Order: sequence, then C-alpha cells, then structure tokens
Amino acid sequence: MDAVRMSNITRLFLPAGVRANDHVNLSVAQGCIHAIVGENGAGKSTLMRILAGLDLPDEGSIEVEGRPVSFTSAADAARCGIGMMHQHFLVFEELSVAENILFGQLPRHAFGIIDRKRLMREAADMIQAYGFALDPAMPAEELGVSGKQQLELLRLLAGKARILILDEPTSLLTEQESAALFATLTLLKGRTTILLVTHKIDDVLKIADAVTVMRQGKVVASLPVSSVQAEELACLIMGTSSCVMRDRQPHGAGASESVLSIRNLGVRGKGDKRALSGISFSLSRGEILGVCAMGGNGLAELEDVLAGFRTAETATAALQGIEGFPDGVVEGSTNFHALLHALRSRHQLSYLPSDRIKRGAAPDLPVLHNFIAPLRERYFKNGRFQKAAAEQSTFQALQSFAIKAHPHQKLAELSGGNMQKLALARLFLEENGAILLLCEPTWGLDIRATDAIHERIVEARDRGRAVLLLSTDVDEILELSDSIMVLHRGCIVFEGRNDGTLTRDRLGRYLLGIERADSA
Repeated sequence: MDAVRMSNITRLFLPAGVRANDHVNLSVAQGCIHAIVGENGAGKSTLMRILAGLDLPDEGSIEVEGRPVSFTSAADAARCGIGMMHQHFLVFEELSVAENILFGQLPRHAFGIIDRKRLMREAADMIQAYGFALDPAMPAEELGVSGKQQLELLRLLAGKARILILDEPTSLLTEQESAALFATLTLLKGRTTILLVTHKIDDVLKIADAVTVMRQGKVVASLPVSSVQAEELACLIMGTSSCVMRDRQPHGAGASESVLSIRNLGVRGKGDKRALSGISFSLSRGEILGVCAMGGNGLAELEDVLAGFRTAETATAALQGIEGFPDGVVEGSTNFHALLHALRSRHQLSYLPSDRIKRGAAPDLPVLHNFIAPLRERYFKNGRFQKAAAEQSTFQALQSFAIKAHPHQKLAELSGGNMQKLALARLFLEENGAILLLCEPTWGLDIRATDAIHERIVEARDRGRAVLLLSTDVDEILELSDSIMVLHRGCIVFEGRNDGTLTRDRLGRYLLGIERADSA
C-alpha cells in the first residue's frame, strides 16, 4: 500500500492562466524517503502545498494510506498524519523549546494551568529519543538554524505526523549538520514516510530511495535512486540531452584597488550581548569577498547595517575612487550610516536583500509593478505612465531570467524561486554602481537558475565591481569567493584567500566554532 497517491492533480492560477500542476500523478511508497526535484516553477512546491492542505487542486484526487481524502486546510492534512516543514521555519521565538515542541497540546493541571514539570519531561524524552541535543528550557530565539530545524521536526512528530514533507531541509546547514539530519531521517525511515523537496542532487543521491522529477508542471520521470547518476538526474531536471556538472573555481586577479574599507564595525544585540564585534574588511574592485555564517551568528546584522536598516554602535569607513564621492575616511556610527545611505541613493551600492518578500516585493501587486518599482521614474513622462515601455521591459526581464510568469500576474502567485529570480533580474538589468551587496543570491533556486546567477555575479566582478557576497550556502561561498570571511558569534574566526585548500568540512568547523584560524 502506498502512503500517498495523487492522481491527475491540476492547479491553474487565474487570470494569468499559469498551469502550476498539469494532471500530475505521484505515488509514494510507505516508509521510504521520496525526493521531489525540478526547476523553479516546475510545480513541486504547489503539489506539496496541495498535499499539506495549504492549497486546493482544481482537478484530481488524493489517497493517504489507501483512503480517499479531501483537504480544505492544513488541519485536515494534519488529522491524516501529514506535516510539512517549511524552508522558513515556523518557530515561536518568544516561547521555550519545550513549548514549541508541544505547541497546541501542552500538558495541563486542573483548571487549565500548564503542567510545567510534565511539559519539560515530555519534551526532554522526545529530544532524547531522536538523538538531539536541545535544552527544553532554552528560549527558541537563542537556537541556531539547525536547532530550529530540529525543533520544528520534533513538533511535527509530537503531532503524530506519519508523512513528513521537508522543503529544502539542508539549504542552511553545514556539512556536519546535514550529516546529522540525514542520520535522523534514516532513523525515522520505515515508521515515517518522508517527501524531500530539494534542489541538491547530492542530497537525493545520499538519502533518498526514489525520486520524482517535475518539469513545467508535469511529472517527467519517477524512478529508484539506485538506477540514476548525478549527471542523468541533472539532465532530467533541466530537460537537456547532455549536462555538464560545473565545478567553477574562483579566478579573481587577487588584491587590487580598495573602494571601501570598514574597520571596527560593532553592533549591539539583545541585553549586553554584541551581535557584531570588531568586524574589519576591505572591498576591492574586481573581487568577490564571501562572508559566511550560520543563522544567529551575525550575518543578518551585517546585512542590516550595510543596507541601512540598523545603525552600528562603532564603525570607521574609508572610500577610494567611487564616482561622486571624495576619497577619505568617515568615522562614527552616524556618519557611517549616512555614507551607506548616500551610496545606495546614488546607485553606487546595489543591494539584493536575503528576504526578497519583506524588503523587495509587493506580493499583491502585479509582476510588472514589482519589476519597475526601483526605477519608476523611467516609465513616467509628464505624469503619464508609459505602460507599453514598462510591459516591454518586464517581458524582456522574464525571458532573460527564464521566469515563469506574466507581467500582469500577481506576484504572490509565483513560486518562491521565480520571485527570487525577478528580484535578481531587477538588480542585474539596472546599471550597477561600484559595489554589489548580494545576500543569499541563490537561496532556493534550481540548478539552471543558480548557474546563470553565478555567471552574472562573476561577470560583474570581471567588469570591475566590488562584490560583497553574504551567504549561508557553503558551496556557493567556496565556488564564487576570491576571499572568504567566516563569522561565529559575531566575530571573525577565519579570513583569507580562497586558494583551493579550504574544504566544506574545514569551513563547517569554522562555522560551528570548533576551529578558529590563528590569524582571526
């Protein structure tokens, strides 16, 4: 008996007429790990949202463990034992680990009072049973990415989920954390069915029993993982007859003219803690500086400060050779903040936010208006909107970046990957200034899109731009960066040239704080 059988699932987004799922058939065997792969916009996320009760199909039927079901909400799916762990974790940060794990089913005394001792005991038993090392009393906000992922997984299991949907579960994990997650999934396999939505072919080959490939809303292949090689799977995903698995190496010319040097950058965190302390680096023309950290270790705060959303406590900056700005030194947090604002407003610092929805999108507006938003003055003459010119520019951007969308379609209807590609199109198709601040530029993108964006980043570097790449993706940092800086607990624990001696394992040790470079 299959754990899941989805038959002729069709999902149409109107009025644009985009067919996200086109008569999809999916069978998932009981107790296995089944990977769902495909390019952005292939329909895999929509299909999983339908299975999780978060979206409704226009056609088709679903069977769970041999019984026909019809979901109108996530609660309906949960009652059938289906739980989904999203790429962006649904964690209540103000609550403890134990309260998060047993949220919705907290043990209580008479009169509804929470039984704190039993709560801690039951949470601790679950944590121990799955081999995790979480403190049930710790506030969830103090957990790193891996800890929050473990917490959400335990909450789904506490809710008696027998079918788990995991959306890009290793996208923010180090090599060591990914290995620990795979060990947990192996432990769960047999008594739990796991659907793994991922862009990482290596993950599929390491952990999955079967794989289904989707393309343009349809299933194009469903086969045992043991029968497929990495290159063949990449070809199926991209729809080509031959695929080259890239192993690009950084090839920057080395240290050159510095355009922006930052010294002793400090940012205050909560209480007496410092989110960033003593951060110093230089951005040079024709070079990519990759800054890597795990969640909660200062990368978000560094983005906030450089993008102007937060004021530094201490900072000194030195400018050199940026058009429209005098060479010289700027000291003090207020002056530093004003300098960054001026660089952005005069288009000398182009910024791609890590959260494209909160900082770079209006989901309820059409794709066209989202695309032209930063440069709206180009499409208004004498107060009149130049609709034809805006449509033409948007069409060209959609084609250039292979975005599956229509200019007048609501942005909210696009897949997460296509939303991200639109933000990237908006950045790379405008005239960039001296500095590019790119935060998680390929988070959630498929193989083809990631490769295309990496090419554009390298092209920008080769045209003399200074690129600051902030990423939690170890592979991306190693592939693109000419120089690398690693943060742990808000401090630099490694900085140096990416000379080929750094490995994923060694970088993971720096990220986890297990190792610290002598020069840091």
